Amino acid sequence: MWHIHDIVKAVNGTVYRMERDVFSGISTDTRTISEGELFIPLSGDNFDGHAFIHEAYSKSHGGALCTRGREGAITNASGTIILVDNTLEALLRLARFKRTRIAGTFIAITGSNGKTTTKEILVAMMKSAYRVAYNEKNYNNLIGVSKTILAISGTPDFCIFELGTNSPGEIQQLGRITEPDISLITNIHPSHLEGLRTIDGIVQEKLDLFYCTKENGTIFINADDPHISQQERYGNRTSYTFGIINKADFSLRIDEDLGWSGFSITLTVPGGTLQARTHLLGRYNLYNILCASSIACSAGLDAHHIKETIETFSPYSMRFNPRHSQHGYTIIDDTYNANPASMEWAIRILNDLPCTGKKIAILGSMKELGEHTLYYHTHLGRLLKESTISMILLIGDEMKDAFNEIKQKRALFFTNQTALINYVKEHIAEGDVVLVKGSRAMKMEDIVEALV
Repeated sequence: MWHIHDIVKAVNGTVYRMERDVFSGISTDTRTISEGELFIPLSGDNFDGHAFIHEAYSKSHGGALCTRGREGAITNASGTIILVDNTLEALLRLARFKRTRIAGTFIAITGSNGKTTTKEILVAMMKSAYRVAYNEKNYNNLIGVSKTILAISGTPDFCIFELGTNSPGEIQQLGRITEPDISLITNIHPSHLEGLRTIDGIVQEKLDLFYCTKENGTIFINADDPHISQQERYGNRTSYTFGIINKADFSLRIDEDLGWSGFSITLTVPGGTLQARTHLLGRYNLYNILCASSIACSAGLDAHHIKETIETFSPYSMRFNPRHSQHGYTIIDDTYNANPASMEWAIRILNDLPCTGKKIAILGSMKELGEHTLYYHTHLGRLLKESTISMILLIGDEMKDAFNEIKQKRALFFTNQTALINYVKEHIAEGDVVLVKGSRAMKMEDIVEALV
């Protein structure tokens, strides 16, 4: 329950009208708002939540925040109205207020690649023994994280969040809201360069998570990532390292590469070792397993639950997920997103996987690379040219640069999905393996659905 005095104090607001002084919750969406909830009208480039204040009240009989200077939107509006300088900032302030009143351990994960899968593995591990709250899917931005915190009920032992960013300052804002007790950066790679500009910009953005971690909290440093210095001072925080290549506090060894069946691995943690078998494909997923296991172990989870989760965890939707067609070929659905590092990993894994037929790569443009777009698509073309992939099918304006770099008959460029799909259907055969990957804006999942 939310009392109006707490809300006004948290958001630095002014009561414009009061009909109700206690609210059952906070909502930003009239489609899901419930009885007694306070409505926060958010605005964006193509929408203005203030237009829905009347509708919100008709469903909740609660009230709403309103931006100062927008009082015209609340003419004849019913319910409690609180004026604020900025409704998004008010949402963040409420989330921060709620976070300070939750006693559970807060864990935050960020990084260029792997943060969602790492979070999902960790959630699965911790839920096997504790009460856990977490942000579902990839609700990892300012709105998604805030709404998740505001929705937390009961007394969770752990609150696990992945934090995302595409512009400077977001991780700092998210870090201040969540104020994690434990934090981890999976890796640093070129991504969201349109907003973050350079690799150094990405590094500084991600490192803000460590600086926002509670004093006397715990941080996890990737010993294999040259962009994250183990020597840098992160204040009065306990630091652990994890790695597969370099010496680290938490490490992972591949005992056997099982091809399509995954890997047999050994985890070494302070105090012992743990052997397990994972069905996840790709060596980059081993880092996700290592990240989750490192946090879980340091948080007190026993080896049995860690091992059990590793051995039962299935690929997350649209993340290197093999889908077997009734026609005898396999589609690797890796369509969630793409940046230069994840694209390179996917291609190298496709190269290494056993295959009785052709290996086909269907790749869409990598977005949000800004002035670096030409460089990274040309580099991708060189990587594809050196690969053993039988057929390379490219789509998206940016992929023209990769296509021009390959200059081989096995590479084809398409201007629309329909032509690409028709071509694949004419040339695909039993035993083939087809990788489909691209940025979210390319809607590569439509290609997968047309082929499975």
